[in-house]
Amino acid sequence: MLVSHFFDLIPIWLLLIGTILIMIVFIEYGFRLGKRAQAHAKKAQTSQVRAIMGAGLGLLAFMLAFTFATAQSHFEVRVQSLAEEARIARNAFMQADLLREPGRTQARQLLKDYVELRAELKEISGDNVAEQVAELIRMSENIHRQLWSLAAGSDGQSTLDASQIEQHDLFMVSVLALSDVHYTRVHSAIMNRIPLTIWMTLYLMAALAMIIMGYQAGLTDRRSPVATITLACAFSAVIILITDLDRPVMSFFEINKQLLVDLYEYMAADLRLEYFPND
Repeated sequence: MLVSHFFDLIPIWLLLIGTILIMIVFIEYGFRLGKRAQAHAKKAQTSQVRAIMGAGLGLLAFMLAFTFATAQSHFEVRVQSLAEEARIARNAFMQADLLREPGRTQARQLLKDYVELRAELKEISGDNVAEQVAELIRMSENIHRQLWSLAAGSDGQSTLDASQIEQHDLFMVSVLALSDVHYTRVHSAIMNRIPLTIWMTLYLMAALAMIIMGYQAGLTDRRSPVATITLACAFSAVIILITDLDRPVMSFFEINKQLLVDLYEYMAADLRLEYFPND
């Protein structure tokens, strides 16, 4: 579920090196084509190739901007989902006080454990990142089921008055909302990805633009290795940033989880005060 296309299977540093090499190879290929055609090239043809090169690089820049904006919008949805999840979890924790024991204590402890998972206080590391994320999702959904069992449980509700039943229902609504925002966050992080077709088009356009640029340099028999490598690295860096921004587990970008960390500390302190009121 965590792998949408084969790019996710490649380490980000290896993908960066590979992209730079691909750019340089296509520039060199275009340069050699230009050298072969140099003897038969006319001045008008050189001007035409220069215009095509400008259009190709401009179109590539437009595609990069469009793809980056798409990845950025996905990232913003993930940030908003995190903030909404923290708000709902806090409300549910406070509304759990309206439950009867032992459901009250169980619900509050489950919510603390849930926020701990979502804040990723147990850091994801190592080689099996996908398996670790899948396990965190499984554990989160298991907590949802336990919370729903507490919220929907009818034991003892026959003795509650109308006001207490209404308060109990408020907790049930918060549990449902917490489950909804969880699926929104999972969808935005794992399933709502840039399509493979766009990635293929982006790399194809980058390759063609590099070939045309190299071809134009070959026709004029003038090129700068420094400029060539710099341009290849610049375009590759942008592509890698987009790739990382689109991945479920990012390397260069990080969502600020301070809201969840603060909420976890608040819940832990509140539970400690409940168990040890004299501390």
